[in-house]
Amino acid sequence: MADGAVNGAGSKTFAGHSSADPSQVWAALTDAARTPDYLYGLALHSAWVPDAPIEGRRPDGVTLTGRVLCARPGERLSYVLAAGSDDPPVYLTWLIRAHVTGCTIRLLIDEIESADAVDDAEDTWLPVLAGLQQALATS
Repeated sequence: MADGAVNGAGSKTFAGHSSADPSQVWAALTDAARTPDYLYGLALHSAWVPDAPIEGRRPDGVTLTGRVLCARPGERLSYVLAAGSDDPPVYLTWLIRAHVTGCTIRLLIDEIESADAVDDAEDTWLPVLAGLQQALATS
């Protein structure tokens, strides 16, 4: 089950648990064939190393671009995404912490130019984390 918290204007944190190990979570976060399962159909393509470009594509033609900010396999993945030059960027950080029964997954969202209501943020990002947990449970 996923849970969320607001850290300040535009910053939100969502956390959940998975019985998967950190390497399985990392694979789900970085495999373009798997990201559509939890990221609204968006396949993220990148080399997943710091400063590498990211291209996100959906079958309906929606595209996003971004850049990897931090990549520590099995621990942390941070990147920025935007739909275009006029679109405010969204910073995502996935934190993975191993423990005896699997791992805790935290999703930190920073929408610098947005102070969306808590309900809006939860409606957008809790399904992403829950979808990742479900994808991990069925893999």
